[in-house]
Amino acid sequence: MKKILVVDDAKIFQDIYKNLLIPEGYSVKVASNGMEALKMIKEDRPDLVLLDLNMPVMDGFKVLQAVKSDPETSSIKVVVLTSRGIPDEIEKAHNLGADSYLVKATAKPKEVIQKIKDMLK
Repeated sequence: MKKILVVDDAKIFQDIYKNLLIPEGYSVKVASNGMEALKMIKEDRPDLVLLDLNMPVMDGFKVLQAVKSDPETSSIKVVVLTSRGIPDEIEKAHNLGADSYLVKATAKPKEVIQKIKDMLK
């Protein structure tokens, strides 16, 4: 069973993706900030991280950089799902190693699930 970590400080997004991914056969855990996410990534080694950028304690850019720069976790797929579609931020996320970048306002949850399925094939 593939493991997914949903990292978002908004409980509504945690719930939406948990409720959509579990019936698809994924094991899903959630983290509400970057520090919590990094701890869970090191302990659980998810196959994919769905990562928000705007979070308290540690933002998504720092999480992304930590995951992708560590040889033990660098192969974990990271899909950035954030409310901001600023070109500089998209470029920064890709430069840090994001496997995909989706904007919450334009990416429908079903499309996000399909993207995750495609990446984990």
